[in-house]
Amino acid sequence: MKAQLPTLLLRLCAVLALVYLIAPLAVVIPVSLTDQRMLSLPVDGISLQHYETVFNSREWLGSALQSLLIGVASTFLALFLGVFSAIGCWMLGHGSAKQGKVGLFRVVNLLPLVIPSIIYALGVYRVFVEIGLYDTLIGVIMVHTVGSVPFVFVAISTNLEYVDIALVRAARSLGAGLLRTAVSVILPNIKTGLISAAIFAFLHSWDEVVVTLFVSSRAVHTLPRKMWEGLSENLDPAIACVAVALIVVTVIMLSIEQRASARRG
Repeated sequence: MKAQLPTLLLRLCAVLALVYLIAPLAVVIPVSLTDQRMLSLPVDGISLQHYETVFNSREWLGSALQSLLIGVASTFLALFLGVFSAIGCWMLGHGSAKQGKVGLFRVVNLLPLVIPSIIYALGVYRVFVEIGLYDTLIGVIMVHTVGSVPFVFVAISTNLEYVDIALVRAARSLGAGLLRTAVSVILPNIKTGLISAAIFAFLHSWDEVVVTLFVSSRAVHTLPRKMWEGLSENLDPAIACVAVALIVVTVIMLSIEQRASARRG
């Protein structure tokens, strides 16, 4: 009985932690089904009218399309930068002559996680205004890419720990160049890491709002930005419907990532 008590306490703490994390998200679901015109719980019954409003709105659908486009583009760019940066640091880490440089390279790749978003946003805003990238899709894709690189770098670096460096050395000894070795030897061995990295990079772009508010105005309206503007201007329940859609997309993609990680294990 005494041995089971710590286990029961741990399970209770785990349940309480899950309730604490999920409860605020769960409230959004009944709010999205409200029959009122303001953000509130249903009064006379549930209604799908606000979902119909979202799916029939050109503004909401246009914002969703822009978020999807920006998310896919920034994910590909972040994968290219983060994957090869992680592979480079991993290969340098197995050499004795350049060990000191690896730490610096890793810090550079993780800087977007360390620097507060508001500081980065202010700097990017000033630069983009000067070079003409303010309020453009290319500009938003660039800042989302920078923010996604650390997630890719960490995911790939973790998976590279399971790769035998002897495979790389064998390929190099047979005459394969660095690029050929990376594409033909390393990447096939970190396929699950690539899936995880792509999912986290996309989700970062899908949910990013702070930097987007600074580098866009009228031409670019991602879903999080439009939700922010809706909350500041009115309390339309359609915002809750979009929030539910964002939660569903996030849960689906995290489930895919979990399955990919389980296969690796």
